[in-house]
Amino acid sequence: MSTILTSVDTAAGGFVLREVRRTQDGQQDDIDRMKFVFDHLIPRDELQHLQNLADDVPMPYDRGYTRPHLEAELRRLAGVELIARKAGKSFSSMGDEGDVREYFSITDAGRTYLRILQGFRP
Repeated sequence: MSTILTSVDTAAGGFVLREVRRTQDGQQDDIDRMKFVFDHLIPRDELQHLQNLADDVPMPYDRGYTRPHLEAELRRLAGVELIARKAGKSFSSMGDEGDVREYFSITDAGRTYLRILQGFRP
């Protein structure tokens, strides 16, 4: 792009190309900011839960070790509507051990989030 800018002799043409360059730079800045937000909006553990639900990977839990942290993570994902409780299921009905997939499913918004995030990754 810079080669094209330096080879333009007309003031009007040069102005237009410089304006295009500024617009492209601005768009790249916007893309970089969006990538940063998507990469950091959902913490790594929560993102893994979301991906596991999308891939239908077993997600066992037990009350003593994983449940307290898991419940907080699932509440956050449900709060931003990336996952949803299955009909008739609740946090209180999860019991001492089980599989998260029995109680929660990924939403369309969750699938869209993963698809967009994947688009930002190399």
